[in-house]
Amino acid sequence: MTGTEESGASSSRRARVLAVVPAWNEEKNVPGVVRELLALAERPDVLVVDDGSTDRTGAAARAAGARVLTLPYNSGIGATVQAGIAWGVERGYAVIARFDGDGQHAPSFLGALSAALAQGDADFVLGSRYLAEGGFRSTWTRRLGSRWFSFLLRVLTGERITDPTSGCWAVNGRAARVLEAEYASDYPEVDSLVRLRRAGCRIREIPIVMRARLEGRSSIDAVRAVYYMFKVTIALVIGRVETRAQQGGGTP
Repeated sequence: MTGTEESGASSSRRARVLAVVPAWNEEKNVPGVVRELLALAERPDVLVVDDGSTDRTGAAARAAGARVLTLPYNSGIGATVQAGIAWGVERGYAVIARFDGDGQHAPSFLGALSAALAQGDADFVLGSRYLAEGGFRSTWTRRLGSRWFSFLLRVLTGERITDPTSGCWAVNGRAARVLEAEYASDYPEVDSLVRLRRAGCRIREIPIVMRARLEGRSSIDAVRAVYYMFKVTIALVIGRVETRAQQGGGTP
């Protein structure tokens, strides 16, 4: 695996749950995320994947008690999350969850995500901000994109997903191995749902409440949100055509 691992103050014993926190230039936000995760009653191990930050993200995360996997250069959210998944799979974690380093995903929902997996009827549990009232719901362009992808996923896979662009989720070992093998490097959330569904993984949503980031701003503005919609739509449609062709079914 590319990158270097630095040991923080995580428990020396192997935990059943690993929280993966992708972060790029989140020096001011990531320590709070780490501390909240480590303060949970069911304390997970915490791995911050530092995506080639130019600030002190890695050092701040380590000081807060996380283990840190440092990528040598900025690789994008997909490669960053995939590196964290691979790290967890290699170490045999039963549950791997993702919480972004900007603090928008409340760590308090880790218990609900893990509990939903423990019920045994899902391999991938997605936290949806649209199944509960209140909380931060992003810009109108990103909400529009979420609705479009909900429709597209229903057409392509038959799956009803209310928040396909959510980056707050938990997986069991089966789904983790699917994502470890293939994970889109750019805007991976929607693509990963398609891959999981085609691999036969069971997907479930539970309600969560998101928070506004405290420091800095998102790298996805209105222009990039529209670009995201077009790029992912084209990629999914092409992937669908190629899959049908490989299966001898022709084009849709």
